[in-house]
Amino acid sequence: MKEAKGPLVRLNLDQSGMPPESDPKNPESPSDSENVDVSAHPPEAPAFAANLRKRPGLLFDLLRLFLIILSLVVAAGFALILLPQPAVDKMAQDLQARHASEHQEKIALLYLGDEIKDDSFHIRGAVRNITTVPLEKLDAAVRLYSHNGSIMETTVLRMNKETIAPDEVAQFELVYPKYRMEFAKYSVEFKLRDGGMVSYKDMRATR
Repeated sequence: MKEAKGPLVRLNLDQSGMPPESDPKNPESPSDSENVDVSAHPPEAPAFAANLRKRPGLLFDLLRLFLIILSLVVAAGFALILLPQPAVDKMAQDLQARHASEHQEKIALLYLGDEIKDDSFHIRGAVRNITTVPLEKLDAAVRLYSHNGSIMETTVLRMNKETIAPDEVAQFELVYPKYRMEFAKYSVEFKLRDGGMVSYKDMRATR
């Protein structure tokens, strides 16, 4: 008896008649390639889309800040409404008194004159405290003007008294040496040493 020549083909059929399952260890199996989840790797959004997403957040922050400020204003208005009328009147009077005190005349300018003596130009002045409280550290600022009207210089002068009591008179003097008619006129104003201006009443014509 002769043996059959050539390759032998062996078929291994499952008894159930179903096709063989794919090997889970093989990453290139057709079942894996067909069931790839594309949602796991979404495409990157462009830069302008990200800016559009950020802009509404900024608008909401600004709107929230505006609402907070508006609520504070409304709360302050309700607080004023709930206050008794005498308290509101007192607050208004205090504000008016403070505003008036800033522009109230505190000193009277009694004298302001000049003379040329020993080749020097002298400017002298005298003021009186017309308030009911002492004035501390009052200075006189003298401005010198040239012939064309421009300011040449400003000189700050100390009074001869550091504290001016009520109804007391204080004096100041400026000496400009070697005067050669450099300026045509001058003016004076008064201020406290901490920088606050002091209003004055010109009483030179009534002396």
